Amino acid sequence: MIETSRLTFSKNLYAVHLNNLAKSFAISLPIFALSLISVLGYPAHAFGSEFELSNWYDKALSINQNNVPALVQKGTELVNQGDGEQAVTWLDKALSIDPTNLMALVSKGAALRDMGKYQEAIVTYDKVLTIDPNDVYAMGGKAGSLYGSGQYGRAVTLIDRALELDPSDGNILQVKETLTQATN
Repeated sequence: MIETSRLTFSKNLYAVHLNNLAKSFAISLPIFALSLISVLGYPAHAFGSEFELSNWYDKALSINQNNVPALVQKGTELVNQGDGEQAVTWLDKALSIDPTNLMALVSKGAALRDMGKYQEAIVTYDKVLTIDPNDVYAMGGKAGSLYGSGQYGRAVTLIDRALELDPSDGNILQVKETLTQATN
């Protein structure tokens, strides 16, 4: 059984419903399932091997090379794998289609930060914060970039603001701890 704050249901029953919905929308089940899972907040791993969700974005991109969610997911996956150069390529393609895509901007900022391109990362995170001034992921990423570029005071101020908005975010707390250790 899969439990969420919303429902408890069996994987098999849910798989049948997802399959029927995917057919009604005439899209592939893995792409539909991941989209639905993302929208509803269900963890993809809860569905196990019933769904071939890994590399779903490659399948989606083979159908439509301008599929923004797939471009963003591929870029984000490359960031997570430490391949910032390739990640930026995919994320830039997504941003050329949708320049205000927050996930693409945050992921691009992370890639740039990880590559040590702190000023470019700061500019990218500022784009996010212009669209959504309360985006704690962008605040955390920008704080990390400020820290990386030696701007410790600004980093601490920004991370404190992020903690005011979301005092229980584990990533923000981790950045705060790192900044505290570095500035003491």
